[in-house]
Amino acid sequence: MSDSDAEDRDSATPRWRGIAQLGVIVAVILAAIFFARAPSREFLEIDPELAAARVEATAAVIDPVSTQAFHKVVLTGTVTTLGNVAVIPEVSGEVVWVSENFRSGTSFRADETLARVDAREFEINLEKARLGLVVAQQNLRQRRDEMARMAELRGGFPNPAAQPFFGVEGFLGTEGTIEKAEALIEAARKDIALAEIALDETRIRMPFDGHVRGTVLSAGQVVERVVTNMGDVYAKHQLRVRARISAFDLNSLQPVIGRRAIAVADGRAYETVVERVSKEVDIETRLASLYLEVLDQENAPMLPPPGTFADVTVEGPMQDRVFVLPESALQINGSVWLVDDGELTAFTPASVGYNDAGWIVQAFDARDGIVVGRVPGAREGLAVNAVAAEEAQ
Repeated sequence: MSDSDAEDRDSATPRWRGIAQLGVIVAVILAAIFFARAPSREFLEIDPELAAARVEATAAVIDPVSTQAFHKVVLTGTVTTLGNVAVIPEVSGEVVWVSENFRSGTSFRADETLARVDAREFEINLEKARLGLVVAQQNLRQRRDEMARMAELRGGFPNPAAQPFFGVEGFLGTEGTIEKAEALIEAARKDIALAEIALDETRIRMPFDGHVRGTVLSAGQVVERVVTNMGDVYAKHQLRVRARISAFDLNSLQPVIGRRAIAVADGRAYETVVERVSKEVDIETRLASLYLEVLDQENAPMLPPPGTFADVTVEGPMQDRVFVLPESALQINGSVWLVDDGELTAFTPASVGYNDAGWIVQAFDARDGIVVGRVPGAREGLAVNAVAAEEAQ
């Protein structure tokens, strides 16, 4: 045997060995695929009745009772006011004093002095007006004395008209002097009243109990009458809560005006009442606005500041002939599954809303029960085994 034949036999042996190994691997893969396949339907249904009983789904159902209930609408709102009041001085001058209660975030009482403008000029004007009244009163007394003396002199002559001094011409010169003097007194009194008003207006105050939203006023500042804004305040009794609401929820609360609600802001609960509803909806959100008045604001120990978020819960009217269903009965698109003669059928009830007990819907024919929870593979017409929800637990 030549050397070349020996080399051919040696090279052929590894090639056949590799082919054999590859065949074994392919056989193992094919066997794995075969045994991994699911059994055929015919194999499962050797006993049709047993197979049907084995795959029939179980549905937990309830049989609700028609009752009375009211729903609750939960909204998100913001604390606001009926409007801010700008503190504008009625006199011009230098601020000489500012109260500690006239600072951002503080509270004040009605007619409490919040600040003072330099009053020296106004005090002088008041004294001047009072002196003017004294002068006018003296002028009146003088005119009355002159008229009395003139009457006495005229009484000493038998024919006063014949005397040029006491004649008609003399009386024409003094006619109306008393009335003019009395008018000057009245004008002096009006000047005093105006001076007193101007002096009183150097004391900055508000006619209501309120809160200071913001101010930067300090002693030494010069303010100008009806121009300078000394700060913004709002009345304590004007606090409101504004909450956005959808048209559906708004209709469910009718009549909504006067309906009580609870607003929770900063961890505190406040009783409120719906005061009014916006006449138009927001062009972007398509939501209307409820305005709720915070009750008993004057006696509340603490109130939320404007701008605070609030969770608002409004109680709806009492509804007759409704079902109160657990939320587990709610299916996709607001529907429920009913069991009718052992099969599932979908139904969409008229929703009223929600309360603490569950989902409130208008009463309807519940057939053999309303499904609660999930049914594997649920579909219209699926055969199910209905059991009471209490038994299924």
